[in-house]
Amino acid sequence: MTHFPPARFRTAALLLIPLALAACSQSPSTPEGSAVNGGQGRLADGVGAPWVAPATTGTLKAMALSSGDNQLSSQTWTSATNGWGPVELNKSNGESGSGDGRTLTLGGKTYSTGVGVHANSTITYALGGQCSTFASDIGVDDEVGTSGSVVFQVWADGTKLYDSGTMTGSSATKSVSVSVSGKKELKLVVTDAGDGNSYDHGDWANARVTSCAASSTSGDPSGTTYTKLASEYGAFTVSGTQTVRFGADTRWIYKSITNSGTCTSTAFGSDPAVGASKSCFLVTYPSSTPAPTPTPTPTPSGNVTYKGPLVITVGGTYTGNYQSTNPSVPAITVKTTDPVIIENANVKGPGNLISGFKMNLTLRNTKGYGVNPNVSGKAMGRFLNSEDTVNLNVSNNYMEGTGGIYVRNFIGNSGAGQTIKILRNSVKNIDGRLSNGSGGYQNAFVRYQFVQFNSVRGLVNAEIGWNQVINEPGKSALEENINMYQSTGTSASRVKIHDNIIWGAYAINTATDSGYAGGGILLGDGNGSTMSTAGGYFEVYGNTIISTSNQGIGIAGGHDHNVHDNRVLSSGLLPNGQKIAAQNIGIYVWDQQGSKAGGVWVNNTVHDNQIAWMRYSSTGTPSLANTWTPDCVSGSCYNNTTLVNPATLTTESSEYALWQSKASAAGQSIGAK
Repeated sequence: MTHFPPARFRTAALLLIPLALAACSQSPSTPEGSAVNGGQGRLADGVGAPWVAPATTGTLKAMALSSGDNQLSSQTWTSATNGWGPVELNKSNGESGSGDGRTLTLGGKTYSTGVGVHANSTITYALGGQCSTFASDIGVDDEVGTSGSVVFQVWADGTKLYDSGTMTGSSATKSVSVSVSGKKELKLVVTDAGDGNSYDHGDWANARVTSCAASSTSGDPSGTTYTKLASEYGAFTVSGTQTVRFGADTRWIYKSITNSGTCTSTAFGSDPAVGASKSCFLVTYPSSTPAPTPTPTPTPSGNVTYKGPLVITVGGTYTGNYQSTNPSVPAITVKTTDPVIIENANVKGPGNLISGFKMNLTLRNTKGYGVNPNVSGKAMGRFLNSEDTVNLNVSNNYMEGTGGIYVRNFIGNSGAGQTIKILRNSVKNIDGRLSNGSGGYQNAFVRYQFVQFNSVRGLVNAEIGWNQVINEPGKSALEENINMYQSTGTSASRVKIHDNIIWGAYAINTATDSGYAGGGILLGDGNGSTMSTAGGYFEVYGNTIISTSNQGIGIAGGHDHNVHDNRVLSSGLLPNGQKIAAQNIGIYVWDQQGSKAGGVWVNNTVHDNQIAWMRYSSTGTPSLANTWTPDCVSGSCYNNTTLVNPATLTTESSEYALWQSKASAAGQSIGAK
């Protein structure tokens, strides 16, 4: 197994940051945009002005579907990215502004409804299993003539249902109609066909879902009440931080508001009910409903019968229960480059549970359990170890007491849709503790992570999203939960780390070890001095980070990292009330890897995050240590606000409950069945 170099270790100097420096630049100006700026005539736009929808400023409930057929241009997406300017509703792709496109036109036929995009683009909708069919006419818009080359794809619940093949401006219009019966998530993807994205204006014309059941009024628990605060365009105030919804009838966006707000689509990030008269309501959840505690999938009952280790040498679908008792032998080894599906399985052992080189692997609905190797100085292995990766889709799994997911080097064909997706997994106790050889553990650990990318570069349409990661003090030991070491997306397709909940990253001796350097999410780790090695092109949004000690989110080097609309908080306390000795900073921006010296430190932005990171002095006095941003370029760190003061253990539990409601409303089913 290839390991990262010694430079991977980070000094504990961050632990000594003076509180006086823990204040982010609150400049009201936004970061400078792309240097490319053309009028409507700029149809080539090949340099790229990638766009990400601001939907994560609010919690989007499932689609407000009417009974029968529904146009997608009248619905609210859960997330959207676009290769140039915003995704356009009922227009072709335009420039940097919303609504500046033209009439959707394919093969001389005009369309009054549909969605106009620019490769590379992904739009995700929460169907909630309510519709039967997705249908659309597709093609490259007539406005680019015979230019452009794209591929249209339709995905549902992580499975590709349709692929158009390469279409150009001279291709005839195609019509797609696929069954989405029972599907919870619909994803519309347009790629650049692997040859760059000049002129790549794709139209989802007359895009619709049919034979739908009407949406229920709300995904809120029974007993929730709603108090009107303001009509559309009005201002309102709330006491402290409260949940407010904006919309009409069954179409709502939910957002946490502190002190005051305005009842507009701009403030809430999207218009959930186009054409309707909208209002804002205070959402009050029933006080009799206690905040739930984390309840990951339990350890399987003793009636699971395991076979010995499995070695896969040909492609296909595999299921069953497999166990290794040898730390050097994985429970499942993949020794083929053919597509392999592992599903509905249980895997168990003291070493790597699933491992292979050059894998094209789909891993779903599988439960993995680490076992103490009982070899002094040896740690349990990874849940998944992937070297020289071709393609990974790791979704709806459960892992407990393992070293998480390790991915080194990407050798796949992005043009063919090969990428890495880690979605909707439930994780309990990433554990790198070294065995003492007698059934217990030493006070030392291997630097494990929930997800470690090592020199995984040039990914397209990659994402790590909607995962639930819970690490308990005394039962886990890890470095960052997510670490992107010398890894990149592309300028047109950033790697998305979104909507995860990460609760916990602790030293082995949490109450006394002040030198622990683990945390939540770390970007730009590794050699950041050159473009060929530095990390870059990541979008980190919508995540909830709770109690991860040294840092919630950090940018330590590299370029083109955008961290926004995350909720980052910690009471600074263990569940028993003891203080966390390594408690430090909520979000930091610090060029630890020397990127500025190499001219690589560019386009790193941190904005619109809500943070409440408690830290205690030697006398026990609490204070907020929300941000430390010594290397924020002017105007690149802004609108980062205090979520609550003080943050308490109750606050942490409430945030977990809020994330659960968010996931349910978005139709996300977390973990293995």
